[in-house]
Amino acid sequence: MEKEEVIEKLKIIQSRLKKDQPYITSKIVQSSTELSPYWITKRFRTIGRALRAAGLPSSHLAASIGATKEELLNYLKELRDKLGHPPRAADFDEDEEIYKKYSNHKFSWKIYSLRFGGLKQANKLVEMSDLKDRKEIKTVETEKEEEVIDDKKRFWGRAAEYQALAELLYRGFQGHEIPVDQGLDVFAEKNNKLYHFQVKHKVLSDGRPISLTKSTFEKTGGGDVYYIFVLLSEDKREFLVIPYHFVDHWIRDGVAIDSGKDYLFYIQKRDGKYKFKDVDDVNLNSFLDGWRYIK
Repeated sequence: MEKEEVIEKLKIIQSRLKKDQPYITSKIVQSSTELSPYWITKRFRTIGRALRAAGLPSSHLAASIGATKEELLNYLKELRDKLGHPPRAADFDEDEEIYKKYSNHKFSWKIYSLRFGGLKQANKLVEMSDLKDRKEIKTVETEKEEEVIDDKKRFWGRAAEYQALAELLYRGFQGHEIPVDQGLDVFAEKNNKLYHFQVKHKVLSDGRPISLTKSTFEKTGGGDVYYIFVLLSEDKREFLVIPYHFVDHWIRDGVAIDSGKDYLFYIQKRDGKYKFKDVDDVNLNSFLDGWRYIK
């Protein structure tokens, strides 16, 4: 299905919404017979971008998530030029005009924390360039993305993030990758609640562990954080979806190997069940497709 077909299907879905449904959500797409969430992810990456391309209304968060990094920085630059100083959190609510060039809804300053690591960091990027020199911006903002092509490990890591995003979309979440390396890879929204995810992949045919950086785990861990382990074999991929408190418990119980800088989890398949190496009392199969834990 091409982009134009996706747009046409979205317009059909919009025309059938009830009066109390002002815009299309991921849940509505999921329950629709007109369009698979797969095509939204494949052609537009997020439902916010798809709705914008179709000229249809969207939620505040979907609109913010759907904006490109360049659009967010351009908006920040225009707002700075109008104010005469780097925008602060309160300035976003007071803007009544500039945001309309980029979105149907006002941007929240929080989107800059999710996309750039903070409003302060985003303002620094604007100060460094007027966005004509894309090479400099890209070097500062997405060093990780530039390494993907030449680094097989990073390639598979990014592929795992996209797979996780697609699975979240199928389940009614509005998700997006986090381009700035903050230790977390994906954030998603459902029913006005935000969730954060770290995505790790594991090729079952090799003996390498899943590695969690200790400093990142301590800094980013919390009740709204989940770990998605993508297990890859020759004929399929499977997902372990694990809430933070389980991982924290395993670390404290010594299930993970402390290498000094990282916590290492060695996962094996024994007797048809996923288990940690040399640990028999933890059955990881209970976390297979454990999307129900996200709440």
